Amino acid sequence: MFFFLSIFFALLTVTFFIIYLFQSYKPTKLTISAPFGLGAYEFDRATLSEQELNISWKLYVQLTTRKTAIPIDEENDVIVEVYDSWYELFKTTREYLIELPASELEGNENAQEIVRLSLDVLNKGLRPHLTTWQGKYRKWYDNELKKETNEELSPQEVQRKYSKYPELIGEIKDVNKELAIYANELKRFSHEKPSNITTKSIKWIRDILDKFK
Repeated sequence: MFFFLSIFFALLTVTFFIIYLFQSYKPTKLTISAPFGLGAYEFDRATLSEQELNISWKLYVQLTTRKTAIPIDEENDVIVEVYDSWYELFKTTREYLIELPASELEGNENAQEIVRLSLDVLNKGLRPHLTTWQGKYRKWYDNELKKETNEELSPQEVQRKYSKYPELIGEIKDVNKELAIYANELKRFSHEKPSNITTKSIKWIRDILDKFK
């Protein structure tokens, strides 16, 4: 009788352990909707690492503490300062991506995807506006500040004298809204938990089995 009870409890323990494993296994995809019409970027929850989550959090903080993802205040914000913040976003993004060593990028689809997303937002989303507007506007603005007629004017009053100001500020607001979307998606991503041991183990076993198919 004792032998059969031991077998029963052993089987019960194994059953509960298997149930725990499957409940802990999270093989689903995490999708980020990128701004600027760049589409969706997918990440494998089963292989998420702390480093990828930390980079997304740092980028989120940069976006929301500078004039990048914070709504533009047309009455008080100064356009050149907004552009300065956008430049800093390029700089800090490069710095954070450098934290990902080449050895970690190789074969790591999640790391490669966070790099691709970050660079696409900068190069395909933000850079086109800067290429079109920044150089011309900064040259005009610097010249205007040197004029005696503008000495008593605030920076906000000077910038409103720009001949294409309505079009420029409208496009800046559009970019700002897209960067706010980017920030919200990064925040959501950074709040994910790294994959647990169970998920990593099961995925590792499945990857080995797939090689023998």
